[in-house]
Amino acid sequence: MKFMVQSEQVPDLDAAQRTQLYASMARFYGEIPEGVTLETDYIRADRQGSWSVLEVPDRAALDEILAPFEGLVRVTVTEVISGDQASA
Repeated sequence: MKFMVQSEQVPDLDAAQRTQLYASMARFYGEIPEGVTLETDYIRADRQGSWSVLEVPDRAALDEILAPFEGLVRVTVTEVISGDQASA
């Protein structure tokens, strides 16, 4: 399954929350879970959010990936398909 994940940093995070957010990001990018493919990833120029497409085994796997970011970012998740799949 593929999902577009749009995230936006919660406004007014304190220093400890920002540290937690950046540590969670470093862990994810440094150790992308087995069975997960990060197909594309764009970070806003102001570094306040991102757009990513991930291929994961199922929605539960995605929820596990997103859990460390709870309370630190607002997330919108949309299941996506390729243009070829949409044309079929």
